[in-house]
Amino acid sequence: MAANTGTAEARGAVPVPWVGAAFATLTALVGLGVTVALWGEIPQTVPSGKVGLDGEPTMTPRWLFASAVPGVVLLLVAVVTVGARVGSGFQRALRLPVFWSRRSAGWLLDLHLALLSGFLLAVHVVILYSESGRDLPLGPDRLVALIMAAFLVGLGLLVPVVRTREGRDTPATRWWRRARWPVGGGVAAVGALTGAVGLLAPGAQWAAVAPMLLLPVILLGCAVPFLGDQSWRGPEEPV
Repeated sequence: MAANTGTAEARGAVPVPWVGAAFATLTALVGLGVTVALWGEIPQTVPSGKVGLDGEPTMTPRWLFASAVPGVVLLLVAVVTVGARVGSGFQRALRLPVFWSRRSAGWLLDLHLALLSGFLLAVHVVILYSESGRDLPLGPDRLVALIMAAFLVGLGLLVPVVRTREGRDTPATRWWRRARWPVGGGVAAVGALTGAVGLLAPGAQWAAVAPMLLLPVILLGCAVPFLGDQSWRGPEEPV
């Protein structure tokens, strides 16, 4: 068993995220349950947020509006589980270099799938409650902004989970060891800013501007290792 595990680790095989897939499937079922419970209170057609050529808002049928998020979650489960196998197969066939730890990659897929499906479920519940006329503790826009903020903070905390494979020491792996915490901290900070703007700004729509900072923050985090000590850029060290 140990030999097989070592071989999989050396080949960079990414395990199928069964735990995350099971959790995501559960969230999809919960979302369908909420849909069934509120079905009779949801209008036959719901504004899609877009405007047609005639200047009138386009409408979405109730069945599509109420089932879209659970369907997306189930599709996501299929894509990630199949993609883990296909990606590992391509990596082995093309003999591409692998820098990540198999264990950290598995944890990342599990946690990311769980986090993303939880985010989609929360948004699903908010929009269904809003369209059905149910009371919400805050306006739907503010609630969605806070849910987005929680998702980004969680995503930022997941970034440091990606660790390089033991026994591999190259400038690229040393760069990532120094960059992963600044990148993750920056993403989490953008999430906190999104929540603050969504909760405190006069209009919750301003919270949609905060995530636009993600790309520059990530690039800044990636540049942190290039500041100060540059010894990590040296040649590969023997292991």
